[in-house]
Amino acid sequence: MKNALQMTRRRWLLAGAAGIASNLLAAQDVFPSRPVNLIVPFPPGGLADSVARQLAPSLEGALGQPVVVQNRAGAAGAIGAAAVAGAKPDGYSILFTLSSLSTLPEQARVNQQKPAFLLSQLKPVARISTDPLAIVVRADSPLKTLSDLIGRARTRPSEMSYGSSGNYGTVHMPVEIFAHEAQLKFNHIPYAGGAPLMVGLLGGQVDFTMLPRSSIASHVRVGKLRILATVGAEAWPQFPFAPSTGASGLNVGVLPWTGAFVPFDTPPNVMERLQSAFRIAAENSEFKQALLRAEGSPAYLDADEFRTFWDQDAARLNQAVRRMGKLE
Repeated sequence: MKNALQMTRRRWLLAGAAGIASNLLAAQDVFPSRPVNLIVPFPPGGLADSVARQLAPSLEGALGQPVVVQNRAGAAGAIGAAAVAGAKPDGYSILFTLSSLSTLPEQARVNQQKPAFLLSQLKPVARISTDPLAIVVRADSPLKTLSDLIGRARTRPSEMSYGSSGNYGTVHMPVEIFAHEAQLKFNHIPYAGGAPLMVGLLGGQVDFTMLPRSSIASHVRVGKLRILATVGAEAWPQFPFAPSTGASGLNVGVLPWTGAFVPFDTPPNVMERLQSAFRIAAENSEFKQALLRAEGSPAYLDADEFRTFWDQDAARLNQAVRRMGKLE
């Protein structure tokens, strides 16, 4: 009888221990159970950083955990992207970046370097916003229309200069695609970022450039810059006087975007949780209003839609990188 009671007690203890262990494992499987890091591969103050910080509060609400924006700048975004590509695929390291991500490995290849990461190491979670481009000149420029710019460039090949934020960047690439489509040659002047580029443009160091709406809207409204054309098929309601490149028969169509990525092997349950959270955060009215006030455009795409968009966007951009080749 005593042995039977001891055996029964042992079974209850074992069953209790198994139940506790099961509950602990279940708790560990709940994502997220601690703060999530949103890795921005650029310095504070840029487009990706601004949108990430605008999004973070609504993303925290959707995830139920703190979202920490971390800036890991360097190598035009490659350092932060490589950090996430090589991170543990548990959902706690999320890359929040720009469309320039798409060309970083190809840039390395055409310059005979080993890529810091591969696009295949990353999995799209969501596209969040877009920031459409425009071709702009100083307000006192003799160039009044897009036709003026094209005509002058054709009569003086390689003499007309444009500034960019850096080689292969979000300004350089679309201008080179525009030049290819219009069969023009320009003199490229790379600057060390968007802020020096704006100083150079306003100071008359370059003839024109192509910048996102968030960077130029205030300068246009106070009469410092003139829009020659918006990039894409449609004009902007904010500046309806400016024609589009599509109206001139040019297939430029480069659209800067922000989006979120995780390591490729992130488990399906974590991906589902993140996709749901980013969808809720992107549709948050306060986030949308903050984005619109900064002249950005809410442009949410879910993971599958973003994958399709990204594949097409990256293919066109990387074709341009290969066409441009190695840059000194």
